[in-house]
Amino acid sequence: MRVSVRYMAQLRTAAGVAGEAIDLDGPCTASDLASDLATRHGDALRRLLLGADGQLSPGVLVFVGDVQVGQGENISLKDGDVVTLLSPVAGG
Repeated sequence: MRVSVRYMAQLRTAAGVAGEAIDLDGPCTASDLASDLATRHGDALRRLLLGADGQLSPGVLVFVGDVQVGQGENISLKDGDVVTLLSPVAGG
């Protein structure tokens, strides 16, 4: 199964790419994918994507297609899905 990942804002910088295609061996949720991406891209991305408990950080917005995945939702990804990861930036 192959999904496309798009990184936005700080996540793009941390991942070092704007997007990529990921081949998955089997069933995978958006949270599972985030853990896999953190392992692939190292500490800079891991610190933004995952909390101290190793789960997806509540500050990261995840979209599968145009639908936002709620925190704790276990949406199974399908072949061809586009997953967008966004770390909102605030400031003034």
